[in-house]
Amino acid sequence: MRAKLSPSCERRRSREKMTDAMVACNNCGLSYTLPEDEVVGNVPHVLHCGHIFCTVCLRTLESPRGFIACPECKMGTNVGEEGVDGLQVDSRIIGLIYTAKMNTKKREREGDKHRARRFRSPSASPPDQEQQSTEVSPDVLEVLDEALCKATENLNTLDSLYQTLVTGIQAQMIKEKTRITKEIEDCVEKAIGILYRRRGVLMSEIGSVEQLFSAGWDECQRVEDRRKELFTAIQKARHVRQVPSLGTYCHLDKILKTLQTPVDAESYDMSCLTVCSELKCILQMDCLTESVKNFLYVMDGNVKLVSKESPGPPPAERLCRRPVRGGGERSGERRGGRSSLRAPGSHRTARASSGLLKLPGAGSAPKQNSAFSPNIIIEEIIEETDSGAERDGMALEPKHIEIQNVQRRNRKTGQDRMPVPQPKALQEWVVLTHIINPTHFYVRHVSERKAGTALARKINKLCSGEESCFTAEDEINTGVLVLVRWKDDVWCRAVVCELFQNGCLESVTQCPAAEVARLRVFFQDYGFSKGFSFSGEGSLSGLNECLRKADVAAKAELHRWAPQAIKCSLKDIIPSDLVNGWSREACDEMRRVIGSSAVEMQVFGEDRDTLLVDLKKPSVDDTLLSLREHLVFMELARFYSPLAAPGGGKPLLFYPPVYPKLNTELPAVVSHVNTPSDFYIQLVDNMEFLLLNSKLQDCYGSPGSDSELQIYCPVQGQACVAIYDEKDWCRAQVTGFPGGRMVEVRYVDFGNRKTLSVNDLRQIKDEFFALPAMAVWCSLADVLSVGDSWSDESIQVFRKLTEQKLVIVVVTKLVPQSAALPVRLFEVSESFTELQASIGETLVRQGLACWSKQTQLKDPPPLEAAVWDPPLDEVTSSPAELTSHTDEPSELLLSLILPTCLKDLRVKVTHVTSPGHIYVQLLQFDAHLKRVHDLLKREFSKSDLQEVDWKVDMPCAANVNGVWERGKVCTVSSSNISEVLRCDFGNTVKLHTSNLRPLLPELVGSLLLECCLSDIRPAGGRSTWTATACDFISYYLTGATAVMTIKDPCARPALVSLFCSNRSGQDVSIADFLISEGLALRERSVRVPPALKPASAECEESNPESGVTLLVQDECVPALEESVCEEGGVTNETPTPSYSCPPRPAPRTAPPPERVKTQAYLPPELPPCGHTLMSISAVSDDGVIYAMTPQSECEFERLMECLQQHIKTLPQQKRYNWKSVLGCAVMGSDMLWYRGQVLEVIRGHVKVRYVDQGIVENIPVCHVYPVVLCEDVPQLCVPCQINGVVPIGGAWQWDAVALMKDLLLGRSVSVQVIELPENLRGMVTVEIMLDGMALSRIMVHHQHATIDPPISSLEDYVVKPPAPDLDNWDLNTEGLEEPQTVLGVYTNPRLQDKGKHFRVTIKHIRTPNEVFLSLLDLTASEQEPLVEALQQVNRDIGSLTQLTDFPIEGPCLAEYSDGKYYRAKLLGFAELNPCVKILVRHVDFGSDDILPPCKLSCLPPALLRFPCEAVCVRLAGFKPPRVCVELERISYRPEWSMKSMLEMIDLLHGDLSAVVTAVEPQLTVVLYNMDGTLVHMPLVEKGLADYE
Repeated sequence: MRAKLSPSCERRRSREKMTDAMVACNNCGLSYTLPEDEVVGNVPHVLHCGHIFCTVCLRTLESPRGFIACPECKMGTNVGEEGVDGLQVDSRIIGLIYTAKMNTKKREREGDKHRARRFRSPSASPPDQEQQSTEVSPDVLEVLDEALCKATENLNTLDSLYQTLVTGIQAQMIKEKTRITKEIEDCVEKAIGILYRRRGVLMSEIGSVEQLFSAGWDECQRVEDRRKELFTAIQKARHVRQVPSLGTYCHLDKILKTLQTPVDAESYDMSCLTVCSELKCILQMDCLTESVKNFLYVMDGNVKLVSKESPGPPPAERLCRRPVRGGGERSGERRGGRSSLRAPGSHRTARASSGLLKLPGAGSAPKQNSAFSPNIIIEEIIEETDSGAERDGMALEPKHIEIQNVQRRNRKTGQDRMPVPQPKALQEWVVLTHIINPTHFYVRHVSERKAGTALARKINKLCSGEESCFTAEDEINTGVLVLVRWKDDVWCRAVVCELFQNGCLESVTQCPAAEVARLRVFFQDYGFSKGFSFSGEGSLSGLNECLRKADVAAKAELHRWAPQAIKCSLKDIIPSDLVNGWSREACDEMRRVIGSSAVEMQVFGEDRDTLLVDLKKPSVDDTLLSLREHLVFMELARFYSPLAAPGGGKPLLFYPPVYPKLNTELPAVVSHVNTPSDFYIQLVDNMEFLLLNSKLQDCYGSPGSDSELQIYCPVQGQACVAIYDEKDWCRAQVTGFPGGRMVEVRYVDFGNRKTLSVNDLRQIKDEFFALPAMAVWCSLADVLSVGDSWSDESIQVFRKLTEQKLVIVVVTKLVPQSAALPVRLFEVSESFTELQASIGETLVRQGLACWSKQTQLKDPPPLEAAVWDPPLDEVTSSPAELTSHTDEPSELLLSLILPTCLKDLRVKVTHVTSPGHIYVQLLQFDAHLKRVHDLLKREFSKSDLQEVDWKVDMPCAANVNGVWERGKVCTVSSSNISEVLRCDFGNTVKLHTSNLRPLLPELVGSLLLECCLSDIRPAGGRSTWTATACDFISYYLTGATAVMTIKDPCARPALVSLFCSNRSGQDVSIADFLISEGLALRERSVRVPPALKPASAECEESNPESGVTLLVQDECVPALEESVCEEGGVTNETPTPSYSCPPRPAPRTAPPPERVKTQAYLPPELPPCGHTLMSISAVSDDGVIYAMTPQSECEFERLMECLQQHIKTLPQQKRYNWKSVLGCAVMGSDMLWYRGQVLEVIRGHVKVRYVDQGIVENIPVCHVYPVVLCEDVPQLCVPCQINGVVPIGGAWQWDAVALMKDLLLGRSVSVQVIELPENLRGMVTVEIMLDGMALSRIMVHHQHATIDPPISSLEDYVVKPPAPDLDNWDLNTEGLEEPQTVLGVYTNPRLQDKGKHFRVTIKHIRTPNEVFLSLLDLTASEQEPLVEALQQVNRDIGSLTQLTDFPIEGPCLAEYSDGKYYRAKLLGFAELNPCVKILVRHVDFGSDDILPPCKLSCLPPALLRFPCEAVCVRLAGFKPPRVCVELERISYRPEWSMKSMLEMIDLLHGDLSAVVTAVEPQLTVVLYNMDGTLVHMPLVEKGLADYE
C-alpha cells in the first residue's frame, strides 16, 4: 500500500510536471535541451511572428531558399547564412531549463544523502528495539550490498535505454510524418490541378455571354458618335465666338443645327442593362465524393487501408482531433491539422495487421472512433532494385504541362482546411534544359528528378537487348517514338520530326530503315532537336548505333511518363529590336543568369502549348532576381505594349476588294454573315485565290516559319497572316486589342473576326499583297428589318439560305469603300442554269423583313449599264459634224485648243516635274501630233547643217533619238551643247547644235497642256513640293494613260483632276493617292451656297493661245453639288422638296480683299569681274548663295535706321489681295522693319524673301505691309552661283545645301567674280575660296556635284606639277625626296565612224543599256605589248613605289582579286573612317573596285601610251520599262530589274557587232548579233524593256 504523500510533496510534483510541460516544443513535443560538450542541444527559437519552436522543427520546415513558414500563422521568416542557429533564442525558456536542471541535481544530491542515512546503522536506538531485533549475519549483508550495486547499474541501463527509445521514436516519428505529409500534399496538388484544368474548360464557356450584349455595345457606339459630334460642334462654336472671322471657314448652319438638336433619351435601347443568360454551373456532390473515394486512398504495402466515415463528428472536427501520446500525459491540438495523416514507421506491422491507419497510444487510452482516413496513395520509394525504380517512376509520374504543381494552400488554424482560390501565379522549382530565345525555352521540374532517373534506367534497360535494333524490314515514320543515344551509354526517348531518304532532296513521311539518309529528332524530356546523318553501305548498322526502336510494349511502358520538358515563354516581353527579333546577346545573357542551378518558376497562365512564366533566381542579398526585369534592364528586351496607331510610317495595307459591275449577274459565295445588312461575299470566278491559299499554307506551315516571321508587337491596322480554325493560315488585318497578349483580327478574304493570341500571328510577305482582299462587304438591298434591328430568327433564316452557299449577286448601287455594297441575292437551282427566288423576297414573304420605301415607290431598274447623256451642243450637231469627229481632221492643228466638254478626257502623261507641273497630251489629238512629226521629218530629215547663232527661247526643230520634234532652246554652252525643251512632251534634253534646225514660223506651236492637280497642297507646312513627292508622282505617272477633268481652264497651269487605273483595274484619284501616302494635304475651299449664285450666271473666259471663247452656262452650281455628294458618299438621285429642309440661318459674308499693287525693288549693283571680298548672308534651299560687299554692309546699317523712321507703329490690319504685290515691308522676329519680296501666299502666312539679305521666311499676314520703302535704294545682296560644277540630279540636294550653310554663313570669304549675268536680277557666276580651297572642289569631293566639262577644264582637277619659283631663294634640298612625276590621263581607242559596223566583245555590264565593250578589230601586235608589259610589271612589282598622291582620273596600278596588278584610274574616296579606301576603275575591264592605298602603286609611264581596252558606251534602241512588276531591282539603278540584267547578260554572249549612233553627250552605239538582228529585241518582247 502506497503511503500518502504530504501536501508539500504534492505541490512539488505538480510544479515539476508544469515545468516539464513548459520546456517542451508545442509542435513536435520534444523537450528543449541545452548544448553540452559535443552534444547538440534542442534550443527554443523565436520566429518573426513571435511563435516559438524547437531547432528540430525549424530545420524540418526550412526551405532551400532559407525561408521558414510558421506552422500556426503561416507568416514567413528569412534566415541568414547561419541558418536556424542564427535565429533569436527565447531566454525565458532557457532560464526555466537551467532552473529545472539545477533543481534536478539538488534533488539527486538530497536523495543520495537520504539513502546513505537509510543504509547507515543507527547510532542510538531504543533499548526495547535492540532486544527485539535479531542479529544479521555479515554474509547476508555482503550479499545485499552486491545485489544493491548490481540493481543500481541495471536501473541506470534501463534509464539509458528508455531515454534512447523515447528520443529515437520521436525523431523517427517526425521523419515519417514529414515524408508522408509531403507525399499527401503532392497527390492532393495533382488532384487540385485536374480541378483547375476543368475550371479552365468551364471558364471558356463564358465567352458566349458577350454575344448577349452586342446590341448594347451598338447603342454605346451610337451614344459615343452623338457625343463626339456635339463636342466638336461646341468647340467650333466657341472658336467662332472668340474669333468671328473664323465663321467664313466653317458651316455655321450645320453647327447651329447640331447644337440645337435635342437628345431623345427614349430613342436609345437600355434593355441590355437587364439582360441575363441561362448559364449556370452544377456540382454533383454525390458523384464527386464517390469518385474521390475510388481514386484517392491509402496503401500500406499491398494492402489498401479503408476507413469508414462515421456519421458522428463532421470532417472539420475529425481533422482537429489529436491522438493520445503514451500514457495520455499530454493532449492537445496539433498545429496544421495534419496529425491524423502521420504514422510512425515503427508501427507499420501493427497497422498492417489491423488494417487501419492508427497512431500509437497507451493500451489504457480510449480508442478513437474511426479515425479520419485521408484518401491518399502513400507509397514507399525503394531505389535498390530496378523494380523499385520502376515503381518509383510510376508513383512520381511527371505532370502534364497543363497540370502544374499548385502552391500549397495557406492554413491559418487547424480547423481551417477549406481549399483557397488559386493564386494569380504559381511558384515551382525548375531547371533550364534548352533555350531557343527568351520566349521559347524548355524547363524540367526539380521534383521530378527521381522520376527522370527511373525513366533513364528504364530506357537503358530497353536499349540493352538486341530486340530493340532496327532491321531491314522496319520502317520509320515521322512522329514515331524512338530511343536515341545522347551520350556514352545514355539513351533518351525522342520523336522523329524530319526524315530524308537516300536519293531524295525533300523530306518524306515514311522510309525503310535501311534507306534512311538523315533525320532530325526532338528530345521530349529536354526540348532540343538534333540531326543524324547516315551514309555508305552500312547505314543500318550506323543507324542502330544512334537509334533504337520502341515496340508496342516499350511504348506502353514509356507512355506512363509524360514528357518532362515543358515549353515555356517569358510573359509579356518582346525583343528590343522588333525587326531583327531576339538577338544572340539576349539568349547568352539568359544562359549566364540562370546557368544550371534550380530557379523558381512563376506560372501566370498558358498560351496553347506554352506556359507563360517568369524565372526568379535567388541572389546574394536573399532577394529574387526576375529574369524578365533583368533582360529589360539590360535593354535586351522590352515589355509588350500594343500600339493603337502606328508610331512610324503608315503600315502597308491590302488592296481593297474589287467590286462587281453594276447591274450584272455574278456567281458568289457568302463567306460570313452577321446580319442581312452586314455580310461578306467572295466572287467565284477567281482561281488566283486558290493558288494564293495553297502558297500560304506551304510558306507558313513549314517548321521554321514560327521563329522567322513571328510578330512581337502588332500595330493597329497592320496586315498579317493569322491562324484560321487551328490549322490553316489566312490573310488578316489587326483591328483591336482586347487585353493581355490577345489581338482581334479580321480575315480580309472571308470577313469574319476572331480574337487570337499574338503568337498566332505572322508577318506577311510582299508577294501576298499582290491579290486584293477577297471579302466584299455587302448589305441586302431593297429590304429593311421589321423592327429597329434584325431579329435572331431573321438572321438564322438568312444564314441558312446563304452562308457558305453559292448565290447570284446583282449590285444595285456603287458606294464608297467605307459603306456596305447594296446587292440583291438570288438562289441558284441545282442545275446552276436558272435563278430561283430572291432571298430578299423570301424574307419579306416570311414576315422577317419589309420592303424599303424606295422599292415600294418604283420598280427595280433593268439590268443594264447606265448611259450618260451627251452635252447639248453635241446633240444639236449635224451629221456632217458628227462624221468629222470620227474621220481624220482635214485641217492640221498646230497648237492645242481645249474641247468644249472638259470632263473625262483621255490623256497621256508625258512629263512630270511635281504635282503642280504635269504635262499631258490629249489622246484625241494624236492624229494631229503624228501629222506634225511626219511634216517635220519630210522637212528636216535631208536638210544640211546651217550656221545659226542660237539664242535662248529660239524655236527649233530638234533631232531627238532619230525623231524630229518641235523644241525651244533653253541654254547654249560654249561647247555647242544646248539644252532644248521638247514642246510636245515637256521635258528638256541636251543636244549638240548639229542636231538643231531653225523651225519655220508656221510650224511653231505646242499640243501639250501644262496642268496642276487641284484641291491639294504640299504636306508638312511647306510651300513647295518635296523631292519625295516629285519623284513619287513622276515614277507612277510618266508615260501613263489617265482620265482628266479640267476644273479651271483659264488658270496656268490648268487646274485638273487625274484618275489612273491601279493593279486591280480601279480608277484612283492621283490627288487622293498622294494624300493617302502622306505627301499632300487637302486644300480647304470655301463652298458658295447655290442660293447665292445668280440664276443666269455665265462665265466668259478667252483662251489667249487659241483665241477660242469658252462659254459655260450654269455649270458652276451643279458641279459644286456633285462634288459635295461625292465627298459625302451619297448620290442625290431625286430632288428633295423644299418643305422638307429645316430653316437655316442666313449665310455670313465677308468683304472682298483690297486690291493693291506694288513694284519690285531695284536690282542689286553687281560687283566687277575679278577678285573681291564678300560676306555670305544666306544660302537658299535651291543652292543660291547671297553675298554682300563691305560697302553694302555699311549701306545696310544706314538703311535700317531709315526704315525704322519710316514706320514707327504697326499699320492697321486689312485683307489684301497679294497677287499683284511684289515689294513689301516686313516686320522681323526682332520687331524691326525690313524690305522684302512676296514669293507665295500660304493660308494665313506670306512667304517673303528679305531683299537685302536673301533670307526666306514664312511671315504672318499681320506682319507684312504692301508698301515699298526706300525704293531708290537697290537690293544690297547679290545672288551667286558656283562656277564649273553641276549638282547631282540637276539640282542641289538638301544635304549639299546644309554643307554650304555650315561652310559659308556668317563668314567673310574671298570671291573671284567670273561672269556677270545678262539680266541684272540673275545670278553672278563666282568661285569662292575657303582657306585657299575652292568651294567647287569641296562640293565635288563630297560627291554633291560633278565637273561641268563645257565650263570647267578637267586639268583643273588633275594634280599639276608645281610652278617654278620666280623668287631667288637659297634653299637646301639635299635629303628631300624627288617629286613624283605627274602623268596624264588614259586615252580611248579610236572607234569607227557613224554607220559602220565593227566587231566587239563585252567586258563588263553595269546596266542593261550601259556596258563596257572592247574592239576585236585591233591587231595582235597592238595587244601583245600591253600584255607583256603588264607581266613584266607584275614580276617586278616590288620595285614600284606606293601611290601617295590621289588625283581624280589619275592613272595607277591596282591589285585585282587574283593578286596581280592591272591598269586603273582613281574615281574618288570611298571611305575615310575608320580607314581610307579609294574607288578605282580597271580601265581594261570596266569593273570598279574599292581598295586601300597599300594596294595601289604608281603607273610606269610606258603603260600610259596604250589606250583603254574597255570603253563605256550606252546602248540605244531601248529603255527601262514604264511598268515593271518585278520586285527585285538593281540597287544603283532601280528603274531596271535584276531579271532584265540577267537576261541581258545571256544575250551579250557570242559574236557581236556595233554601230556608233552618237558621240555627244555620251558615246552611244547599237549592238547587233551576227545575223543582223538587234540584241535587245528579246528583252523588249519579254516586257523587260520598252522601245526608246
